[in-house]
Amino acid sequence: MFIGELARLSGLSVRTLRYYADEGLVPEVARTPSGYREFGPEALARARLIKTLRELGVGLADVRRVLADELDLTKVAERHVRALEAQIRHLRLQRTLLATLTHVSSLEEVLAVSDYAILSAEERRRVVEDYLDAVFGDAKSPVAERLRLGAPELPEDPTPEQVAAWVEAARLLRDPDFVAASRRMVERAADGPSLEERLAEGRAVEERVRSARHAGVEPTSLGARAVVEAVEAAAPRADEGRSAAAERIEAFTDRRVARYWELVGVVNGWVPSRSPSEVTEDWAWYAKALRAHAEKRSS
Repeated sequence: MFIGELARLSGLSVRTLRYYADEGLVPEVARTPSGYREFGPEALARARLIKTLRELGVGLADVRRVLADELDLTKVAERHVRALEAQIRHLRLQRTLLATLTHVSSLEEVLAVSDYAILSAEERRRVVEDYLDAVFGDAKSPVAERLRLGAPELPEDPTPEQVAAWVEAARLLRDPDFVAASRRMVERAADGPSLEERLAEGRAVEERVRSARHAGVEPTSLGARAVVEAVEAAAPRADEGRSAAAERIEAFTDRRVARYWELVGVVNGWVPSRSPSEVTEDWAWYAKALRAHAEKRSS
């Protein structure tokens, strides 16, 4: 067949076929006395294969090796599948970043999204590990393990909300003031009640304080004193007065900690039974009630 017919059947232009013929990728079998190229029956299959591979992004060097049976077509396809998957992930992230930027209002926020959202998965884990190192050092701690296991992990195709939550969480973890506050909480926990006592106190606060707070009971009221006494009866604190208990609890009611766990929930797609902020508000209410009724503790 002549080059015009080959172009029509293969979908390639005449100019492109001339180039491939000159490169030996679609060899011609003869030329007419007038100089027209003639191609054999195998030329159409080769031309279609070249067209397909080029449309998939395969370079001419690899195309040549495939046609010469020097390179396994399956391996070429696998390699380009991986490359395309990486490109797709990158494009999805770009799309999400652009969608996220429609919700920010300052240059600082724009730069934060740009800096934090493009980190690799390993770099994002490093943000968490750097925070844990700064707060806990080399000491083993169940709290550190909980933070490590509950680290925010962006999915491959995050939503704008997940990206925004990750950026805010990362900025918190790298905030020197937040790191210092976290370190103080760790130091304070080492001198507090035992784990069993804290768990018992937590259950009592959840059962009694929540309902009182939602009912509008003020921490300074007589009703709050009854709640404090009920919590103390359910979870006795040996050798710890109410003022000391209030001081201990206040060290753990930093709203930024609750915010961090809310952000982790958004990034990881968790649906907590109770909002971390709600739990923090319960404890803050209880600390105020303890201080308001510090001199009235039952013996």
